[in-house]
Amino acid sequence: MTKIHSSSSMRWVFPLHADNTEKLESATTIRLVPELLVVGYQKYAEAYPIPLHCHHHAYEFVYLHSGSATWEINGISYPMNAGQWFYTRPGELHKARFNHLEPSRIWWMIVQDPEGTPNWFRLEGSDRELAASRLQQLPRVFRAGPRVHEQFVRLKATLETESPDQAFFARHQVLDIIMGLLQPTSSKSIEPGVKDAVIHSVHQLTQAPNHRYSVAELARASQMSESHFYKVFHDIFGQSPAAYMERVRMERACSLLQTNISITEIAFELGFKTSQHFTTVFRKHIGSSPSEWRKTGL
Repeated sequence: MTKIHSSSSMRWVFPLHADNTEKLESATTIRLVPELLVVGYQKYAEAYPIPLHCHHHAYEFVYLHSGSATWEINGISYPMNAGQWFYTRPGELHKARFNHLEPSRIWWMIVQDPEGTPNWFRLEGSDRELAASRLQQLPRVFRAGPRVHEQFVRLKATLETESPDQAFFARHQVLDIIMGLLQPTSSKSIEPGVKDAVIHSVHQLTQAPNHRYSVAELARASQMSESHFYKVFHDIFGQSPAAYMERVRMERACSLLQTNISITEIAFELGFKTSQHFTTVFRKHIGSSPSEWRKTGL
């Protein structure tokens, strides 16, 4: 992740001043947990630029504790919500959507690739190979277990408190987080036909960001009851249809703000009755006004 300069953000990172992960990956310094290159916590109170970057010999894992975020790899967007993981494989160029991350709170860590790393977390060969295989098979965005925030808080406390057993506890706490990644929380399966119907409704939403679809409309189009549609939608996307649609509008707004279209025109195009209402909603989601966002070149 890039270094934060905003006064409205709160940051903790270990090792201290670990902003250049390229140097960290090639360094030969002694660490408490050699496989853990960086771990950190960040509270973004406003949109913050995170441009294209990668980690050549390491995985990056981002846990979204609150808020929302959208990442991009090879032009493909991966939206995530609170309580979800996002990860990238070694050498993959990735960035925040529109080069900015929405207001949110995240935990993140960069971990060496088990491939080519003998004695990775002191695992034997077959166990290390299994971990490497499972890491490659993870979905880009997936639901985290209920203990992740607690696990990171405990790890932070361990890294900040020197003791003879510090390395022992830190290593096992990091490995505990990784094991949770490799065996994510199970959820009730959704019938393929039902899932396809809901995803089709999402396509409708994204194609017409100015239209205020109701849950009833979307449920009827999917031939489902309102309550069932709402539950399935929430299970798939981690948020309500209304919250998802608001996010679609804000992403569309960010895109339009990169053009010469006036803010008033953008507001009307996205279905807002006034530019003032659009500005209020935009600030709530992005952390700055549309004019501020456009001016800073985010």
